[in-house]
Amino acid sequence: MILPQEFYFEDTESVAKALLGKVLHINITGKESRARIVEVEAYLDVDDPAAHTFGDRKTPRTKSMYLDGGHSYVYLIYGMYNCLNVVTRTIDHPEAILIRGVEPLPHHTDIKKKDLKTNGPGKLCKHYGITREHDGLRLWKKKSALYISDDSFEVSKKQIEIKPRIGVDYAGEAAKWPLRFYLKDNPFVSRK
Repeated sequence: MILPQEFYFEDTESVAKALLGKVLHINITGKESRARIVEVEAYLDVDDPAAHTFGDRKTPRTKSMYLDGGHSYVYLIYGMYNCLNVVTRTIDHPEAILIRGVEPLPHHTDIKKKDLKTNGPGKLCKHYGITREHDGLRLWKKKSALYISDDSFEVSKKQIEIKPRIGVDYAGEAAKWPLRFYLKDNPFVSRK
């Protein structure tokens, strides 16, 4: 079942945890790929120094963060890596969730760490061909190049690890906020 747009209107931390175990569908190459979401990070509104909307910054880059929840927000970092985010809440609260790691479906259980291609936000976008061209998509529409569904995969609270976000040292104390969530013991998590 495709997640309805209303799913994304809830509190961003709750949506981030709820996204764990959901399935990302990628229809970019003409052949659908599917991947289970196993790691995410939440970015909260205009008061979060780590968020691209901090201080209510409205730029061409952040335009999609000011859409209602359920849209994609894809941006480029270091001039070379695309990162996929899910916009949450409403146009009055520009928040998003970075998809940090996904488990391809199906995948080989004996895969080695060095062979993982989707255990990081830039790596997964490169692997699936997700670019800035996929910014602003409606993730609740099956005809979209990207959408998210629920296949009834069970995730218990005990399976969810909570840690500070990665790579946001510039955000001061906000860098320590426990807004990174991932499935324990999953090999496709970017960093333990």
